[in-house]
Order: sequence, then structure tokens, then C-alpha cells
Amino acid sequence: MSSNITIDLTKDMERFLKSKAREFNLPLEETLKEILSQQVDSRIDLGKGFYYDKVLKKVFDRKNVDVGLTKTQMNIFHTILRSQGTIVDVETIKKNAWKDKNTSIFTLRNMIKQIRDKTYYGLIKSHSSRGYSAGF
Repeated sequence: MSSNITIDLTKDMERFLKSKAREFNLPLEETLKEILSQQVDSRIDLGKGFYYDKVLKKVFDRKNVDVGLTKTQMNIFHTILRSQGTIVDVETIKKNAWKDKNTSIFTLRNMIKQIRDKTYYGLIKSHSSRGYSAGF
């Protein structure tokens, strides 16, 4: 099913679309479809009404309100999210969240608790002596 849609673009919008078309190496119509598909497919369902928006790089609750994860909390979340389905060891999480800083396991556990408090407990699963995984 195909329909023709006419859109009036501002000059800035047109420049943006043309630049994206060059970047994607696609015709304008296909570029627009790609941009729209990225927007439509930008949400990851985290369960219990929570979702992660890949474009905005934020976690939202069931009322579409940003839960307000800090930069470190978001680094932890991203590390676990990228490894969805597998257990991420504690050292990998610490390295990605705090870069070169020597961080204790207690600090990591506290951050995991804070993420759970802002979302829900089952979002991140603990695996004793092995690490953490996504719980959704």
C-alpha cells in the first residue's frame, strides 16, 4: 500500500534531509523513510511500563517521564543493555561506568540499587559472584 504525501519543508529541513541523504547514500525519499524508521523503532520495552529511548538515550516511566538516571547510572545501564541476554562481569561494568577509577563493589551495588529504585527491582538481575544482566 503506497500513498503519496506532500510535505512543505523549510530550507533548514531541506538542507538537513539532503545532508542525511548524502550520508546514507540514499535518495531523499528513502532517507526520509530511514529517519522515520529510526524514530519509530527507537524504543526498547524494559517491562512494567518502562522504556528506553535510543534516540534520546533516556529511560522513561509508564507516564513518559524521564526517570533521571545520572551519567554513571546511565553508563551502567548501557553496559548491561548492550549485553542483553548475557551476564556482564563486575569489572566490565566498573570499567565502563567509572573509566580508570578504582571503584569498590559496594559503590557499584549502591548504583545498581539506585537504578532499581528509579525503575523497578527486576530491571537488573544479580548473579552472585558473576555479575549482572538485563531482567527484561
